[in-house]
Amino acid sequence: MSAMPAEQIHQQQVNELSAHIIINQIKEGKKKYIKTYPQHVPRASEIGHPCERYLTLSITNWADKKTHGPEVEFIFEGGRAVEELAIKDLEDAGFKVYRPEPDKAIMESKPRITGHIDVRVDFGSGQVHTGEIKGLNIFDWEKLNTLQDFFDSKKPWIQKYPAQLMTYLYIKGEERGFFYLKSIPRFQPKLIWVDLDYSYMEHILQKTERIEKHVANGTMAEQIDNPEVCQHCAFLHICLPEIRQKALEIIDDDELLDKLQKRTELEDGYREYNHLDNAVKNAIHGKEKLLIGDYLITGKWITPKCKNPYWKSKIVLLDPAKINPAV
Repeated sequence: MSAMPAEQIHQQQVNELSAHIIINQIKEGKKKYIKTYPQHVPRASEIGHPCERYLTLSITNWADKKTHGPEVEFIFEGGRAVEELAIKDLEDAGFKVYRPEPDKAIMESKPRITGHIDVRVDFGSGQVHTGEIKGLNIFDWEKLNTLQDFFDSKKPWIQKYPAQLMTYLYIKGEERGFFYLKSIPRFQPKLIWVDLDYSYMEHILQKTERIEKHVANGTMAEQIDNPEVCQHCAFLHICLPEIRQKALEIIDDDELLDKLQKRTELEDGYREYNHLDNAVKNAIHGKEKLLIGDYLITGKWITPKCKNPYWKSKIVLLDPAKINPAV
């Protein structure tokens, strides 16, 4: 392969630099939408959060809340676009769709909880149902098929969704609502009905009352012991000194620290690989011999001694050069 001419290399570098400058300017432009506003009562979208200290700080220390970056703002903006797509889906289907204004019943609820309902829909029965619209990556979208799937999710933000919808149902005196989920990418729809669970709502209301008392008395809830939640918390900088004090042992090991940092860098890719690997295994389960593109797939049942039989597949790429031209 002949070497790239110096002028072409220079032009490519100029193009890359120009693209980098443009993208940085676009990110800077998004920053004007990133703001922190005073909060006086718990929000329905957050009331399912597992940490009552976070919910209390959101009211008492709202000005100290770490703002998200432009990368996250792009996600929020995409979510708003998905909401419009979802409403269009429902309207195109001929359903009667209401786009609620700020709801007086929500604003005047006791205990006080603020919020904004996404949509209310009459699906043809004459009864109007309250709905929450969520845009989710394809991996999460595939996993969510029942209400219990939300609670079983390992992601704290997904675990919060039922509390948000049920809070709206409880305050409005409705027995049933729905989640309308759109996958990203592909933008496929999924509807999940949700019945109001009064026992669960009692738990949410008691939590709200405890938060109100903390705010009124100037006290603070106990810190939770859940690193999965804490690592994404906008008030981590407030709790961090206490977290450090509670550590059982602090060590100085540069080699181990380097490995931990590299592990973090690879983590997202590893999760995506596992998800795709499971999806592929499910698709080829029971297939003895397949040819898909340049992939040859074979499989057979394995029966270990004193163990249950299982299906084992082998995937061979016949022409690696099509994936990696350097091979």
